[in-house]
Amino acid sequence: MQTRPPIGSILKAAVIGGLIAALVVAVFNFFVTEPVIDRAIALEELLRHVQEATGETLLVDRDTQRVGLFVGFVLYGLAWALLFAVVFHLTQGRFKTMRASSYGLLLALLMGWSVAVFPFLKYPANPPGVGDPETIQYRQILYLAFVMLSGVATIVSLAVCRYLGRLTLRRHGGSPRWLMAAAVYVASAAVLYTAMPANTDPVHMPNDVVWPFRLLSLAGLGLFWTLFAGSFAWLIRARSVPGARRMPAVPRPQHL
Repeated sequence: MQTRPPIGSILKAAVIGGLIAALVVAVFNFFVTEPVIDRAIALEELLRHVQEATGETLLVDRDTQRVGLFVGFVLYGLAWALLFAVVFHLTQGRFKTMRASSYGLLLALLMGWSVAVFPFLKYPANPPGVGDPETIQYRQILYLAFVMLSGVATIVSLAVCRYLGRLTLRRHGGSPRWLMAAAVYVASAAVLYTAMPANTDPVHMPNDVVWPFRLLSLAGLGLFWTLFAGSFAWLIRARSVPGARRMPAVPRPQHL
């Protein structure tokens, strides 16, 4: 029987895993995605005479943006790591047949899908120069709403799975309840994806710039959450050893 890791161990594993994933993905984006951004900015330079005529200037230079890339991902990793740690601590033990490391791996991957990958499929990122500046706030509201609703759909599906585990279906194994929970999620996700408004801003940039940027951005998100899930599972496993192995050794009596 495995002991449940305390909140301190969970926080350490989550923060370390978040930092590892954030730094690796920041390096990935620096060397792979940044050249695509440079191409997009070069296309914007062709319209620089329009910006000069209206008095518009670049607010942040490229060197500062590259530094901000690392800072932003570190903050992103820490924020999600802390939230994940709280969720893991509150829900560990709900699925009694799963080890802490296995549950952490599954929970992190589900969270990554719900708050990062799935919202990206609905509202993909665009390179600089794409999108109407007047609709930025509207697009941000749509994206945040989609993230929250996607998370709710995942939570409801897990609740259905746990509830069904208490019913007679558990006598036939775990597959029926997991399949039914998956069906609930697929249905709710399909409704959410269809019901949410699309981004109607025109894309005035070549596809050979837009799509590589989107695919690389999606790859970065997938890489972050995969690394975070694997790192957390590996780190928390060392803190969830069987209780028998954690018992202090009793010194043997010395016989004279």
